[in-house]
Amino acid sequence: NVGPGDLDAAPDPTDLGPGDPDAAPDAAPDAAPEPFVDPGPVITPDDAMAYVDPFIGTGGTGFNYAAMTPAAQVPNGMARPGPDTTSEGYHVRFHHFSGYHHPDPDVRGFSHIRLVGTGVGDLGLLRVLPQRTLDGPPPGDRYVAMDKATERAVPGRYDVTLQDPAVDVSLTATAHAAMHRYRFADDGRIYLLVNAGAAIGEAQSNGAHIEWTDGRLRGTIPWTAGFTARSQGFTLAFDGVIDPPPVAVYAYDGEAFVEATAADGPHATLALAYDDIADVPLELAMGVSYIDGAQAERNRAAQIGDRPFDDIADAAWALWRDKIGKVRVAGGTDRQRRIFYTAQYHAYAMPTRFAEEGGAYRGLDGEVHQADGFAYYTDLSLWDSFRTLHPWYELTDVDTERDVLRSLMAMYTDGGSMPRWPANTSYSGSMIGTSADMLFAGGRAKGIDGIDYDAAFDALMRAAMGPVPHAGRSGIEQYIELGYVPSDVGSGSVSRTLEYTYSDWALAGLADALGRPEAAMLRERAGNWRTLLDPETGFFWPRTAAGDLEPVPPLSVSMGDGPYIEGNAWHWRFSVFHHVTELDAAAPGTLRDALDTFFDRSTLGTAAFTPFIPDRYYWHGNEPPLHVAFMYHDLDAPERVWAEVRRIQEHAYDDTPEGLVGNDDGGTLSAWYLFTALGLYPRAGTDEYLLAPPIFPRAELDHAAGTLRIEALGAAADVFHVTEARLDDTPLDGRLTHDALLGAETLTFDLRR
Repeated sequence: NVGPGDLDAAPDPTDLGPGDPDAAPDAAPDAAPEPFVDPGPVITPDDAMAYVDPFIGTGGTGFNYAAMTPAAQVPNGMARPGPDTTSEGYHVRFHHFSGYHHPDPDVRGFSHIRLVGTGVGDLGLLRVLPQRTLDGPPPGDRYVAMDKATERAVPGRYDVTLQDPAVDVSLTATAHAAMHRYRFADDGRIYLLVNAGAAIGEAQSNGAHIEWTDGRLRGTIPWTAGFTARSQGFTLAFDGVIDPPPVAVYAYDGEAFVEATAADGPHATLALAYDDIADVPLELAMGVSYIDGAQAERNRAAQIGDRPFDDIADAAWALWRDKIGKVRVAGGTDRQRRIFYTAQYHAYAMPTRFAEEGGAYRGLDGEVHQADGFAYYTDLSLWDSFRTLHPWYELTDVDTERDVLRSLMAMYTDGGSMPRWPANTSYSGSMIGTSADMLFAGGRAKGIDGIDYDAAFDALMRAAMGPVPHAGRSGIEQYIELGYVPSDVGSGSVSRTLEYTYSDWALAGLADALGRPEAAMLRERAGNWRTLLDPETGFFWPRTAAGDLEPVPPLSVSMGDGPYIEGNAWHWRFSVFHHVTELDAAAPGTLRDALDTFFDRSTLGTAAFTPFIPDRYYWHGNEPPLHVAFMYHDLDAPERVWAEVRRIQEHAYDDTPEGLVGNDDGGTLSAWYLFTALGLYPRAGTDEYLLAPPIFPRAELDHAAGTLRIEALGAAADVFHVTEARLDDTPLDGRLTHDALLGAETLTFDLRR
């Protein structure tokens, strides 16, 4: 029993809740509505940057922890120097996936490498921590209290003041290097501990090595633990310089610090000593590399060199401004702008640009390769991000999405299989399905050039037709034979079957575009959801290999050990986004009734709502239901689209550290908001968008063919009913195509209160 509140309660989906900060008072019954006010011109990219708050999504508890971090980075940067926090030595893994949890008062140090927005507690490598004394616990167990009131973060920079020792800390980054600045308030002996054995979780690098040689910090961190090393380990190399140099260097020998210039093992730490440097800034420039130490030095020298801290931070800011400024809005509240522009910031936290200075990268085969003419990316949370993040790139940043597709093809060439969740240099094998299918189908449908789609189709078909190492479709042989993944095979049988049908549908579209003969077979398989549909209840139940359906309690949530992956029968009841009208015809009664129940019984926007645990009906904190509100379009019920999407926009997002109701999963939840705030939602793997109620009265969006102007005069929290939508002068029926959107000047929404 994981759901809160009265299951039979049916809140009004148009009720935005008591005390809503954006709600306007009701007009008197006989009063004519006030005319909508023109919001004026859109803001500038510089103005937009002021609304980004990197602390959004860094707090929350339970399933409300979004795993975001205020760490400094450039868009898609590999180096992410930032704080790893604790509360007096207690830092439960579930709330420290990125290393940081906003309520924590203490910092364990400032590490360089991390994942962002995922449900994975891994990495947090190469940690730096100021200390007053070398006496005390092992380096990995130390922490210092922060003055939380001094904590600041903007795109590309993080600042905080520590209390003992009293020191102002500032961090910034380039793509593959980090810059630290420490300014101590008091004279006396102080130390900077540089820990090569540290990590966010309990795992450590037994083979870590660090040394101080010729005025440089160098070392290697072999990593064979956790999510990022599932199919193979890696070695992180680093090369750093510090100004001024230390007056003495100490090494941790496993029991205490001794005068030495090298350390090895799980506690491999050097202490750089300084005397009487109050108000003298220490600047540490650190290059990191997954190739070798020479490449780490090259990254540092090329990307930082002799430039001072503020120049590095200004350059990072400028890179972020280019991304954030791709969309400019007018109107809306400050809260809505903070949510929106922070979502755009989160959309570039991952994936990770893995091609290092000069274009070399370490691939999924463990070897070093050259990315010629493209940026190689990894850390692709595809099961999540195929739904919204990659369609957002397809619309607003074709160059990045093209590089993602080329990276996936490089991974296939290097490693032998198309990955489904590549992490660092590893096939993580995480989650289900083969979600790269939707990326290539969507890229081809939306005209992204520079990709060999025939070669990509061949690569994708390998996993669609049989087992492949590391990243295939579990139970694919039975799926081909029976039309479903039987429950006898293992967990997640229903979810896997439904994901495979969507992938087959996307591949059928790609096959059609390429003139491939497999299209008919794939199109037939895309209807395999029917094999698990119970005609009496409308739910998808697990089925044995012998053919027996096995009904389960429909509200029972499973995170991976039952027939549903990260959800229950209700969450997966609507996972047929590609065949909505067919599902309506096949289910008993009407699909509309089931959708109404799904939303009416959700606690979102009611007093009973808590994101701490999954809602047993509509659960925005995880991916399977994200598209469900838009199924009303296929049922000719747009009024429920407007109401439910606005309800989600207003109650599943906020501008606080608890402002995301689930792991952001590589920008997935953030990109959902970006799309819907502008009045759109993608049907992933196709060239189609469905309409949503915009949040902003006016917006401009830059895309590959120019700039689209979006007009929704009067849009507000309580103004979301769309009476008509037009693309230039052409009325829309709730949907439009990518080519039509790029060929238009203005998308207009007429709204009523």
